Amino acid sequence: MNKNSVDENNGNNNSSTASIGSSGDNSAEAKKADDNKDDNSSDITFEDLSKYYYTFSSGAGGWSDDFSIEKDGYFHGSYHDSEMGDTSDEHPNGSVYFCQYEGHFENIQKIDEYTFSMTMKDIKVTNDQNEYVEDGMLFIPSEPYALNNAKEVQIYLPGKPVDGMDEELQMWLSINYQDQKDTVEKFSLVNVNENQGITTCERMSAKEEAQSSYDSAKNSYDYYGQQLQEATATPEMVEITGAQVKEADYALNDIWRLVKYNVDEDTYNKALAEQRQWLKDRDAQAEKDAAEFEGGTFEPVMYNDTVASMTLERCKELLKYFE
Repeated sequence: MNKNSVDENNGNNNSSTASIGSSGDNSAEAKKADDNKDDNSSDITFEDLSKYYYTFSSGAGGWSDDFSIEKDGYFHGSYHDSEMGDTSDEHPNGSVYFCQYEGHFENIQKIDEYTFSMTMKDIKVTNDQNEYVEDGMLFIPSEPYALNNAKEVQIYLPGKPVDGMDEELQMWLSINYQDQKDTVEKFSLVNVNENQGITTCERMSAKEEAQSSYDSAKNSYDYYGQQLQEATATPEMVEITGAQVKEADYALNDIWRLVKYNVDEDTYNKALAEQRQWLKDRDAQAEKDAAEFEGGTFEPVMYNDTVASMTLERCKELLKYFE
């Protein structure tokens, strides 16, 4: 997938990339967060917003758009929607619309006791825009949904009166499922232009989130590893090892982001230098391993296999920053 890095991307034979990080210099972002805290016009900071997960969904196991906000206003998320009836001989298990995105919020302002407003500075899709088939499903690139056309996003605090709020917004915020229906019970966001309510739940600790990301990647890696053992054709092996690389890359980016926002500046700078050297070493090792099969159909399999295994191991090593 096409992820941004602090200073350099690194590729492999399956066009999936891992990144060092995804939103700039750590110390600069920390300063922005501090500046935001010093803004007397706001009682809410991006650090407060970073304590939640944000979800805009059908509520029935269908489509969902989920994102997180970091301490400097940087946000990152993904959207997916499944169409299991949309099949063909090439993708018998249905279709999935997907999108990964990132961007920045800025300028939190107080409107009233229970309402704040922030503006979207930028947003961009980060995944490759090409369709592909995996596990019998067709993956189709899409666009962000929750933050579509979100020039202004309002922040609702618990206790905000529901009186005057239209029925559609109340539906998105699940007001009818609350024990009492006169005020908003949970911290919420509203995409003002689209009149869309975004619900929240408390975010896991950085340690828990990093471990969860690693565990998910490890499970996916093992799943594809079993498929690899059963594969008989080299093109199939290329596809499977490419999927392993992609899952490991996702985890590496997630865990690195958690490192970036949850360690002090000196620790981050040390980790950054270490990470840059590791990237060089990993790519060199992958090229060396693949060179044994240079010009053959197994060359990309070997390259992907090394990248995937080393990336997953690096994810595990990064967990030390949360001990």
